[in-house]
Amino acid sequence: MTQGRASEAPAPRDLPYRLFGRARGVTAGAHRAVGSGGAGAFLRHASLLELPDARRIDMRASLLDPLGGMKVRRFENRARIDVFILLDLSGSMTFARDGEHDPVAELCATIAHAALRGQDRFGMIAAGPKARADLAIRATRRRGVAEEVWRALRSEPGEGSGVAGLLDSLDQLPARRSLVFVVSDFLLPSAATDALLAGLWRHDVAPIVVRSSAVERRLPAFGLVETRDLETGRRRLVLMRKSLREAWLDKSRRRRAELERIFLRHGRPAFDLVDRFDADAFADYLLSGGA
Repeated sequence: MTQGRASEAPAPRDLPYRLFGRARGVTAGAHRAVGSGGAGAFLRHASLLELPDARRIDMRASLLDPLGGMKVRRFENRARIDVFILLDLSGSMTFARDGEHDPVAELCATIAHAALRGQDRFGMIAAGPKARADLAIRATRRRGVAEEVWRALRSEPGEGSGVAGLLDSLDQLPARRSLVFVVSDFLLPSAATDALLAGLWRHDVAPIVVRSSAVERRLPAFGLVETRDLETGRRRLVLMRKSLREAWLDKSRRRRAELERIFLRHGRPAFDLVDRFDADAFADYLLSGGA
């Protein structure tokens, strides 16, 4: 990717996301909704007494009914939903960026594009230790919102530690069940991650774990390693050796396993966003039941 291309928002594309369970919206859309009626996807036949709507009479099914009853087509309601991104903007989330790529901005802009193309509404809540009202987007179908998300996140450095701001912002989500993508590196105590997901109990939550492969692939077996805490800016030199390297890698594996248990307890597995945003891999995750 060239520098010029990297300054452009991702091309619009459809994503096969769906809401676990049934939507409760009243505006016609693409998602299975509560109830049935006279429009939408065909569900089953009903008797005219059950659904007294002569416009929906199916003459062929009525003639084939051995009891001679009048059959009416009954349809499954379909509705629009709200698609939200809950974005962690703490300092540790800046590690994934370089001069050409911003996988988080690409992910968020792609989700925004897909939501609008799917006739749903898109919204975003961004926060680190404090809520970021300047980056909040109320659920909307406004044209250009994906490009707005792209530009805003490309220039956003992130700072501080923790996700207290996200926890404080959960009441900004609608009461109606929505699809919420939680985008974070989840470098949090397990209790904090559990509290964040528990606060989203009324919604369908899809976690996106932002990771860097450098943590495992570029860790030397021996030598001096300079580390920097992205949230505090603190630097220190560490003498890396085989035993310490194995301990770090083991801790990373155990943390990821614990995260997966937490995610599954709250409904679904996570998508790993490692180094670069791969739209095809994300679509595969959604198709496999991720969202």
